[in-house]
Amino acid sequence: MKMTVALSYENFNHVLAERFDGVGLVRSEYIFRSIEKYPSDDTVRQHVVPYLLDISQLTTSVVWYRTLEVDTAEANVLSGVEEIIIEPDRLLGLRGIRRSHRYPDAFRAELRGIAEVRRVAPNVGVVLPFVTYAEEVRRAKEEVDKFCPGTPLGVMIETPASLLEIDKILPLGVNRVQIGCNDLSSLLLARPRTVRGPVKAEPPLVRAIELMRNATADSGVELAVAGYLDNSLIKACQVIGVDECVIHYSDIPDVLGEEWRELLPEVGKISDIKRKTREAIREFAEIRKVDLRIY
Repeated sequence: MKMTVALSYENFNHVLAERFDGVGLVRSEYIFRSIEKYPSDDTVRQHVVPYLLDISQLTTSVVWYRTLEVDTAEANVLSGVEEIIIEPDRLLGLRGIRRSHRYPDAFRAELRGIAEVRRVAPNVGVVLPFVTYAEEVRRAKEEVDKFCPGTPLGVMIETPASLLEIDKILPLGVNRVQIGCNDLSSLLLARPRTVRGPVKAEPPLVRAIELMRNATADSGVELAVAGYLDNSLIKACQVIGVDECVIHYSDIPDVLGEEWRELLPEVGKISDIKRKTREAIREFAEIRKVDLRIY
């Protein structure tokens, strides 16, 4: 089983390139949350393109870039957002691929950036977040084929619905299925995402991974598992025969040992970005006198 890194705008350096099998996930939302700007041709060209070019030069494996995955509260505080939306349950609302379909200009700006990167570094793929229906994947693939043809396509399986739709999703030209254990475990186990901590190998989640292994093996599609993974879950993935586990940069010391902490100068970067976003949401809520849960 391969072990790759998930990046949240941290630098991918030679140490990581030598010890890991590549970059299994680039969480684009942390790029935009860090600069506090919404995806556009300018922000993608200035920040996403050079970041991906730097990463792709250090690995021959596919660098999997996930398109924007923010909830409405996180989007509202980004400069250039199309519309201010207040949702009572933002974690189950307009996010992931749903947002990309509702506001295609931002999605297309990301895809144009991917096309620009792939002219120099063709080892970059696109991952679609928070998929529910096969129809969402079909529509998104049309956009990918139009703006960056030939780009490998992955889907995040993070909802129970997508588990049930997998037989319709795989024939659409998907190269990679990536289970997002943070959201999927929350929805499967009926637990709020505010209860944080490593995702453990609990039976319903393990069974979901087994089902995805069977489905993808029959189709020849690679299967990756990502999230804030507990060592028990990583071991379960090995037993199941998952192709790849994707470890968050910030979690590497917890998963692989404290000696890694000195090798990762940006281990706290994601916490800093999250803190900045929370503060912006809190200020937004106070000014507009709305009640928003701060995650």
